[in-house]
Amino acid sequence: MKYRKHNDFNVSEVGVGCYALSGVYGGKDVKEFMRMLNRAYELGVNFFDTADVYGDAEQILGEVVKPYRHDFYIATKMGMTGDVKPNLSTKYVKSACEKSLERLQTDYIDLYQLHFDDPNTPVEETIGALEELVSEGKIRRYGAGHLSKERIEIYCKIGDVFSVLMELSAVARSSREKLLPSCEKYGMASIGFSATGRGLLTGRFQKGKKFEPGDIRNLDPLFQRESFQSSLRVGEKLAKVGRSYGKTPV
Repeated sequence: MKYRKHNDFNVSEVGVGCYALSGVYGGKDVKEFMRMLNRAYELGVNFFDTADVYGDAEQILGEVVKPYRHDFYIATKMGMTGDVKPNLSTKYVKSACEKSLERLQTDYIDLYQLHFDDPNTPVEETIGALEELVSEGKIRRYGAGHLSKERIEIYCKIGDVFSVLMELSAVARSSREKLLPSCEKYGMASIGFSATGRGLLTGRFQKGKKFEPGDIRNLDPLFQRESFQSSLRVGEKLAKVGRSYGKTPV
């Protein structure tokens, strides 16, 4: 495994996301997911990303990594309330942090991320709450995700934003132009999610693929009409390149 150093973090280039445990991709197998987390650790992965709204993901991740807690960087997210409204007020941020700490069975969170923006809470208030959590030792760093370039830059001018979480793959490339320049400008790490296009670039899916009810890919633009056909062509190109190196498309 290769690693990248950013400030005081030395993170594996490949991380594991826990979104699937929310059931967003249809059926979920908790035992298989736990096996995968342990296998990732064996292979040198030390970065695991979850969120407080990913079903039982925090509890499951916390249970798996508990014996090796200090070998891992745990990233989680907050900001979405039970009624799916963003809330980044001081009270909510601190309460959400305490609940995540309990579910993760840890005393600290390495990277605490804003899941979505809250236009009704002043940025200064949110940054203030995060800085207090840092000073209390409950989080080490904080980052942002699903925010526009303009909003991220406002956060950067007020606080010490460590990273930006962004969708980034061979079939979702807009972040290269919209967000990566801001990361370079403000010295932030960039964390790419859905690196395989929600599985589209693995070579598993073909034209006419049907997903089970409740699977987010039934709604994802990448899997619709012309975008899907274009993405499949990109996947085919990756497969061809991979074969020449004896590698999988991934």
